[in-house]
Amino acid sequence: MPSFLFRLMRVAVVLLVAAGVALWLFVAREKPQKKEMAHIPPTVSCVPAVPGTSDMTVEAFGTVTPRNSVKLAMEIAGRIDYIHPDFREGAPIHKGETLLKIDQRTLVLNEKSARVQVDQARADIRLLEQETMNLKADAEIAHSNLKLASKELDRIRALAKNQFASKTSLDKVEQQYLSAKNQLQAITNAQDLVPSRMALKKSVLASAQAALATACLMLEKSEIRATFDGFVMTKQVEAGEYVNPGQVLGVIYEKDALDVDIRIPLEELQWLGSVFENGGRPQVRLTIANLDGGRSPVWPGHVVRIKAAVDEKTRTMPMTVEIGSLEVKDPLLLLRPGVFVKCRVKGEQKEDVFKIPRTLMRSPDTLYLALEDHLVIKKVKVIRRFEEDVYITEGLAPGDLIIESPLPGALEGMPIIVKKGAGN
Repeated sequence: MPSFLFRLMRVAVVLLVAAGVALWLFVAREKPQKKEMAHIPPTVSCVPAVPGTSDMTVEAFGTVTPRNSVKLAMEIAGRIDYIHPDFREGAPIHKGETLLKIDQRTLVLNEKSARVQVDQARADIRLLEQETMNLKADAEIAHSNLKLASKELDRIRALAKNQFASKTSLDKVEQQYLSAKNQLQAITNAQDLVPSRMALKKSVLASAQAALATACLMLEKSEIRATFDGFVMTKQVEAGEYVNPGQVLGVIYEKDALDVDIRIPLEELQWLGSVFENGGRPQVRLTIANLDGGRSPVWPGHVVRIKAAVDEKTRTMPMTVEIGSLEVKDPLLLLRPGVFVKCRVKGEQKEDVFKIPRTLMRSPDTLYLALEDHLVIKKVKVIRRFEEDVYITEGLAPGDLIIESPLPGALEGMPIIVKKGAGN
């Protein structure tokens, strides 16, 4: 029992001491001083509004296509006898090179035979021309002979009339006259037949020349030559294969002759209208769409034509862009058919336009301006939003300070502090 009382007394003493210390701390505490909260206007950064001339660029995408691509096919059947060593996919070709050739042995023999027929027909004509000259000379001799025979006949008749010539002599002279006359008549008849014979000879020559032309044409069709400098896109034949007329053997396309078909949304056409006036062709800058961050080369180009109809599915206007110089140092970045590109078409120019970043807009048509250290909420007329920029024509004046700092709870006329050096 005494032990319990002793412990109880110790606890009571400790509690009393603690209560005394707590009371002393409460009494000795310093009273807080009341201070009035000072309202400090927010500090903002500003950028000046500067008008200028802006190009209304229109962006579109498309796939590179060859302007001139040719599907190679033979016009006659035969077995492939020759293939150019560079006729393989991706290899360059040069104008005038023979790419493919079929077996020409039969065609060469046909061409030689036709050429012989032409030579023979020409020789026949030369013979007939010489015969015509001979007939002309013979006719002159026959005329002279007939005249002499006629004079002799007249002389003998006169002698026979006076009984100085016998009947036998007269008959002989008359027979000579008739013979000379028949000879002249035969020569005249032969001369009359010369035009018909010449026409026949010339028709034979024309037929032989047609046969020769056909043989030469077939020989020409037995091989395929490149009509331009370019590249092989596909190869679909090997040496020794038998091919039929019209069978596609490969595809080639012209070097430095590439186009891009793009589609412009109808609402974007308003920025291109004036550029097409008087035959104008909008300039285009092309980059590879899959290479971002400026890694892609830039190729120049221009719009060459507008398609005849609007695309019914996308409601866009198809246009064709002709690519200019294709030279680049890196062969892996050379434009080829099938590359997906981004095209920036240069549209009309707008003067006195304020071009500002989208991030400065507080709403689709509202800006915060700093005017004499006060906030002004201004409505503006936005004519276009393109990429990260906004184009404004009304509501701003040159030199207006556009606030770019965030202002939560902004109110018209609230005081602000413009950061020194911002917009000045």
